[in-house]
Amino acid sequence: MLAVFVVSLAICGFAISQLAPQSAQQSLTVAQLSDTHIGDKHAPHAAENLRRAVEMINERHPDAVILSGDIGENPKAWDEAKSILAKLKPPLYYAPGNHDVHSNDVERYREVFGKDYYTFHVKYATFVVIDSQLLGNYDKYEAKAPLPLPDATEDESDRMMSWLDGLAKDRSTRNDVVIGVQHIPVFHDGKFPDPKPYWVVSEPYRSREMKAVRALGIKHMLVGHWHNGRVFEREGITWHVAPATSWLPWGGELGFALHTINKNGDVQTDFIALPDAIP
Repeated sequence: MLAVFVVSLAICGFAISQLAPQSAQQSLTVAQLSDTHIGDKHAPHAAENLRRAVEMINERHPDAVILSGDIGENPKAWDEAKSILAKLKPPLYYAPGNHDVHSNDVERYREVFGKDYYTFHVKYATFVVIDSQLLGNYDKYEAKAPLPLPDATEDESDRMMSWLDGLAKDRSTRNDVVIGVQHIPVFHDGKFPDPKPYWVVSEPYRSREMKAVRALGIKHMLVGHWHNGRVFEREGITWHVAPATSWLPWGGELGFALHTINKNGDVQTDFIALPDAIP
């Protein structure tokens, strides 16, 4: 009788060990940091806040971490950010922001972080990282109308858009979930307080990007730039705006986003506040 009981326990233990990995595969969680702004005069506590965010993310054991731009104000600040972020346990993926890449210096970013647009895969999802700084000139915050890109950067923009178009063709027989990632949202939401073009992607880039994003089957975009956690829907796509860890020009709370993505491509976003963070 004892032998039967031991065998039964062994069988149950085997069954549980076989089911656990399958159960883990049923969910995918991604933490999203944004607008860390190391070295920004507006954010003297940015490094301290980022360290706390790294600790909190590690406690939650996500499958991956995305930093969606405005990492730091210069290469020295990038080095400090990378030193802090090296303590993350999950793999980390970067997207550049407008404080990282300006209208004429994308090569400087590439030398430090590698590609500024690319894809990566986590479990059943493909993430498409787009360099939104190749979709507009964001050098002048006060500009009342969209500024043109320099000719060389316009060529870089065309190359990125051709790459996006090619991805859509390559994906024609694939069925995995596709999520977009970039720094600057394509649209304002209904509550955004400032209409300046600095805050969004404008024409002629907007239409071309939206065409490519739809062709890829993207229904959710993970973005930043606004320093304020928001989720809104525009033109069939849900835009998940991560809060900043650095400072709060529009109010809200410092923190990061935690996205849970299921196999159907649905995304649930929770905003995690940094306790006692100093803006």
